[in-house]
Amino acid sequence: MMRFLFVVVMSLAVLSGCELFGGGGGGTGGGAGGGGGTVSFQKGFTFARKDDRNVYVANESDYSTVAVLTQSGDVRTPSFNKQGTRIVFVRGSGMTAEIATVATAGGAVSTVLASTAQANNFKTPVFSPDGAQIAFSYTDGTSTSLGLVNADGTNFRKLIGGSALAYASPAWTNDGSAVLAAAGNVGLALTQVERIDVTTGMPTSVTNTLGNEAQGITGRLVVSPDGLRAAFDGQVSSGVTRLFVLDLSTKAVVKVNEYPADPTANDSFPCWVSASVLAFSSDSGGNDSIYQKNADGSGGVTLLVPKAIEPWFGSQL
Repeated sequence: MMRFLFVVVMSLAVLSGCELFGGGGGGTGGGAGGGGGTVSFQKGFTFARKDDRNVYVANESDYSTVAVLTQSGDVRTPSFNKQGTRIVFVRGSGMTAEIATVATAGGAVSTVLASTAQANNFKTPVFSPDGAQIAFSYTDGTSTSLGLVNADGTNFRKLIGGSALAYASPAWTNDGSAVLAAAGNVGLALTQVERIDVTTGMPTSVTNTLGNEAQGITGRLVVSPDGLRAAFDGQVSSGVTRLFVLDLSTKAVVKVNEYPADPTANDSFPCWVSASVLAFSSDSGGNDSIYQKNADGSGGVTLLVPKAIEPWFGSQL
């Protein structure tokens, strides 16, 4: 493991012109990572790292080799478009936050939307299924709302918000007609899931309960590839976060994982690898890594990518 991390650091130093994590917003062109080679992305993960907060990709064929696509740092929650050719993410926070994109193959970073006094603190941007729009949450006065913007940065508009409910973590339905979102009374935990029509902005309640253990959605809500379930990370009574899966038909909630020998571990930011398998980041054992497990909670946990947080799985195939 130490040799692996040494190669990662040395590769990043070369890519950054010996200014390890500094530099501007331009991409690195898909440079080498942990394995010392290049990544020609086809299928796998984009993610961030806690120590430098840049955008990375790793191919399923060799998760030990990664490519870093940004140099500016301060990146959060990268996610692919459906075609696996572009990644959207938040750079900065609060009034400095912006929504930006970069090609999976590397290159220049493009700013899609910058903060204003009326819309800032962007979070969890996600592409629509056709790649034409980006949904995200943002701070709007004293609450959080959902916004939409075209992928080229035009036509920013509020989808929903500014009422008694706060909204976060939009997740597109597979046909692109609506987003699911976490919701809750302003200033309180996000204990509800709503479906919002992207044409009319009209909300419909999906559920106002998260099962017997989850007390609020904390990081991400995401719809399964078959559209039948939604996964989310939820805080439990001990204060840690665990993964849960909501059946969108029956409204039943299943907890995906538990750690009897490591009760302070946190699982967060789930994403779907397939209709039956989830990937997620976990700090179990004191290390931040990407793991996967069956979405129904069966079977064991498999380590996929070490030193990685906030994963999103995608494919060009």
